[in-house]
Amino acid sequence: MNKFFKKTLIGLAAAMLVLLLAAVVIAAFFQDAVGKKLIAEINKQLETELKVGGFELSLIKDFPNATASLHDVVVTGKFGAGLLEAQDMAFHFRLLSLFSSQVKVRSVGISDGALYVHIDKRGKGNFEIFKPTETTSESNFNISLKKAKLDNIELSYQDDKLRQEIRVQVEEAVFSGELSNKKYNLHSTAKLASNFIDLKDTRYFAGKKWGYDADIFVDLEQGQYDFKKVKVLVEDNIINLTGAIKKEKSHTFFDLVATTDDADLGSVIALLPEKQLQLLGGFSSRGKFHFSMDILGKLSAHESPSIESTLIMKDGQLAHPMLKEPMKEVSFEAGFTNGAGNSMQTSFFEIKNFKGYLHHELLTMHLKIEDFDDPFVDFQADGALPVGYLYDFFDHPGISGGDGEIEISDLDISGLYRDMVSTNHIFDVDMSGELEFDDASLKINGEEMTADKGKLIFKDNLISLEELKLEGTGGDIRFDGKIQNLLPVLFADSINSKDAKLIFSGEMYAGEMDLAKLRKMGDVPFDEGTLEEEVFDSLNTKKYERREHITDFLLGNFSAKVDRFNYNKIKGKNFNGQLVFNDSKMRVQGNADGMDGRFAVDGTVFFQKEPHIEAKVSGDKIDVKKFFYQTENFGQDFLRHEHIEGNMNTKLLIHAYWDSTGVFISDKLHVWAGIGIQNGELKNFEILKELSSYVKVRDLRDVRFVDMQNWLEIKNSKFYLPVMFIQNNAMNMSISGEQTFDGKIDYAIKINAGQVLANKLKSRSNNKPIKAKKKGFFNLYFNVYGTLDDFEYETNKNKVKNMFAQSEKRKRRIRAALIKEFGAPLNMLREPVEWQDEGETVIWEDDDDVEYIDGF
Repeated sequence: MNKFFKKTLIGLAAAMLVLLLAAVVIAAFFQDAVGKKLIAEINKQLETELKVGGFELSLIKDFPNATASLHDVVVTGKFGAGLLEAQDMAFHFRLLSLFSSQVKVRSVGISDGALYVHIDKRGKGNFEIFKPTETTSESNFNISLKKAKLDNIELSYQDDKLRQEIRVQVEEAVFSGELSNKKYNLHSTAKLASNFIDLKDTRYFAGKKWGYDADIFVDLEQGQYDFKKVKVLVEDNIINLTGAIKKEKSHTFFDLVATTDDADLGSVIALLPEKQLQLLGGFSSRGKFHFSMDILGKLSAHESPSIESTLIMKDGQLAHPMLKEPMKEVSFEAGFTNGAGNSMQTSFFEIKNFKGYLHHELLTMHLKIEDFDDPFVDFQADGALPVGYLYDFFDHPGISGGDGEIEISDLDISGLYRDMVSTNHIFDVDMSGELEFDDASLKINGEEMTADKGKLIFKDNLISLEELKLEGTGGDIRFDGKIQNLLPVLFADSINSKDAKLIFSGEMYAGEMDLAKLRKMGDVPFDEGTLEEEVFDSLNTKKYERREHITDFLLGNFSAKVDRFNYNKIKGKNFNGQLVFNDSKMRVQGNADGMDGRFAVDGTVFFQKEPHIEAKVSGDKIDVKKFFYQTENFGQDFLRHEHIEGNMNTKLLIHAYWDSTGVFISDKLHVWAGIGIQNGELKNFEILKELSSYVKVRDLRDVRFVDMQNWLEIKNSKFYLPVMFIQNNAMNMSISGEQTFDGKIDYAIKINAGQVLANKLKSRSNNKPIKAKKKGFFNLYFNVYGTLDDFEYETNKNKVKNMFAQSEKRKRRIRAALIKEFGAPLNMLREPVEWQDEGETVIWEDDDDVEYIDGF
């Protein structure tokens, strides 16, 4: 028995081997002949040409059928352009037919390619490439298809006559039936991913996954397609389709009915045009839901069929990814018709008797739109919106929570849509009603902002903002004002092509305001270290693009009064000023008390993709120690608040820049400054401490001076100090130099050595500044260079005098820039002429400057 079984296995294996060898031999023997015949036969039936890059005959892959595969296929269309491109086109036929006079092809498969179908304005298609049947001669190949399959084919369809364009990715499609007959029953299934479907300038199905399972009777002679049983799958929902389509020479006649009773709202919304889909996309439903659509009539370049549809929901639920919980007990009726004229002009859409509960709050609505060519919109709403369940609709990554309500009272808007988007015709739109804030709050980047109370009262184009009180900015802010053009701004397109502006005026008052918290609310709420750098930068870029887009709409001003404010360590009070918005810019003008003095500010913020600030700041009688402390020493450690005391007057001109991701560009920072410090003192200033040891003048460790005034500049990440005269208790001296942001220094110092020696002999000990008058015999010149942590001194008269001369030019440029912005006069103290070196020339801007302060 075992021997018999063994012999049987050996026999079967031998037979299989023989068959395999036979298949290989037969394929090799027939391959060239079959390939040439197949290509020639196809070309014989075409008015254009089929080109292939290669051919392969396989008798094993689809045994007992043979497969003839064409590779790198290109079929030219009727008008010369490409019709079909495919990596593979496979024809399947019976193996034994290779030995008969005729090879009968039963199925074909096309994969990994593209099909371009184009119908011109005359109605001629580029696919009309087959020769009339009677002109073709008898062939060795008989193509009698019963099955066709498409895999991974990009389908592009363009009909210039009907103004239609379709781009669809055919993931898989199968067509079964007597496909070579004039009449046959077609069974077809498909999985599709549409890029878009454009019908007369209206886009549908953008980026949608869909498919179908269809049984259709096809009559090619009559152009008739009877839909026996068709199920269209859209977004996992099934729509049943019945009826017929008949193609005539001048038009296509539709008689179709689409229905569904167990789908959700999302499947219906998916059928809407792209513009409406952007507003309503994402909604889904549960509950009793019915949808039907009837399409009846002719479709041609000048005609459209009648379309009637209804949608009814009763006691259902509406869900959306941005809703924290579904809206419950939802009921409404919706209907659409293209009217008696079967046109956009006679179209009518209405949602009536809408009601639903969101977190136990009732909302009712009614919407009616007439004439889709020139829409007239009639909308009413009443109820309450719980902010804690809607805050994701603000589309801000920093908003992580909400609470309270926005109450809607008798909101009514009616008018032509074209008037609603036009600032010139918005006055023809009727609008009334109220929105009232009831502890409506948002949590933004961890900070809570609450609209404790306040109302928006609508009267046509005018909106009154009454007693809006915001909490959560380190205090309370109250707004009152008027707003115009809200609807044109809300309906503006992405480029604001109609130049809509939100016109406003109002008043703002705050008892306390934390500016750092307000700034934090506008940040991108992501830890840079947890994200890829490109992702973090893109989020920041979007933030600034959004801010630029919003501020482009703003045109108005409001007065502002703030009793007390702070920004990190900076503290101020009694701000009184104006904020003016126009052309993506915000100008701030005002005065405030701070640092024991008084400030005046006039600055402009440019809200661009790469924002920047241009500001003028004047300070009067400022405590310089507090100035350095509250500004955190301007981010440098050379001269800190521990080192300096006195009262300061200053004028600052500041130009600051950020890139598109919000990173401050230090290389582009440009500051011009004029400062004057009275009754000042320098304590333990590192450079002077070292110099005191070098020149044996101990008083330099604690330098007191009456007045110190100079013009400073920050540019290209460098701090420039033009030559400055310091009249102090230790000695009279001049100093100039520059310092980089990374701590490299290069300073020039000139000391009246004659005064130093004379005062040492007199043993001065009163710590009062010395008169600016020559009492010695010569001057000393020192160059200080290196870094803040490691610097050196050397005597170098020529370099010091040259640095002084160059700094005088910079000083004149700084003063000129400040005079242009602040006006003249600008006064300064200067080095006394009496102790200039012989032949040394110093050019002074103001002839009335004194050499020293009387009384010293």
